[in-house]
Amino acid sequence: MKLGIDMHNVRNGGGVSYISNILRVFDPHKHGFSRVCVFGSNEVLALLPDGPHIEKHPQAILSRNLLFRLFFVFFLLGGELRRTGCSLLYSPGGLYFGGIRPFATISRNMMPFEPEHWGMYPTFSFDRLRLHLLRRFHAITFRRADGMVFLTTIAERIVGGAMGTPRGRTAVIAHGVNRKLFRRSDDSPPLPATIDPQGPIRLVYPSRLEPYKHQVQVIEAVKALRREYPQLTIDLCGPANPDYKVIVDAALDASGLGPEAVRYHGELPLAALPPLYGQSHLLVFASSCENLPNTLIEALCFGIPIVSSRHPPMPEVARDACLYFDPSDSQSIVQAIRGGADGLAGRP
Repeated sequence: MKLGIDMHNVRNGGGVSYISNILRVFDPHKHGFSRVCVFGSNEVLALLPDGPHIEKHPQAILSRNLLFRLFFVFFLLGGELRRTGCSLLYSPGGLYFGGIRPFATISRNMMPFEPEHWGMYPTFSFDRLRLHLLRRFHAITFRRADGMVFLTTIAERIVGGAMGTPRGRTAVIAHGVNRKLFRRSDDSPPLPATIDPQGPIRLVYPSRLEPYKHQVQVIEAVKALRREYPQLTIDLCGPANPDYKVIVDAALDASGLGPEAVRYHGELPLAALPPLYGQSHLLVFASSCENLPNTLIEALCFGIPIVSSRHPPMPEVARDACLYFDPSDSQSIVQAIRGGADGLAGRP
């Protein structure tokens, strides 16, 4: 049998890492498939590993905008699956409307199913339209799927409640972590164990720039904290929503903080994160909407102290391993970072 993987809606970040890790451990004898056929844009396929049992099928249309990618799913994907002889489809993007059976999918995006967060985007915007479309199309796909994977019990409750009665089997299967990458080797420099409140204090926040990630509130917190910790800095990294990047830049200008205090690195490869963690004192994670926060899992595996949003499912994942805050309240973020910094400084 051949397994087809549709990557029309996987373009960067965690989605690419997820499929890359699946392909790296794929064993045709163990998993019962002779080959894996992956359908995606040239840019995405170039990021995936190669192997004797992996077929990459580039689709030029998938380098274009969402409407073209949806056209591929509606009208072209079925023909590609038949042409390549795929026996089963896996859709990690959560969208499929063709007649190929069986097919399995996964719920990886919570935003379409938490409309209380949609108000962070302008009413008449592409982002808001996209969320409306994804909610409708995801629910249809999830209901029709022969196999449905949820990442957390919170997602199973919220998404499962919105999608209605599923056709096939469902399961909660959390993402794992690349322990070869996110672990400290014997020859790694030690994480900063203690800090001098008047000396350098480095924070890191690796996440996409989006309104629900609350980078603006984090910047406000950094500004307030620098009165107390004059050498406190933060490294932001991740791809950016262009409209929100404008708001973040404006917040930076208004704060008066320069690049010596706040550094935005853009999108970094996954392998660049452990060295960044290794030179930081605290990891900040301020998202208010997550399905399963890979950043928290990676940071917990690496061993860096964490201050995190208290919104679900973060406490389900990190439990008592970090300090929590309200990501919409910069003063709450201040208190959590202060608690983390004071703990590292040996203060009660």
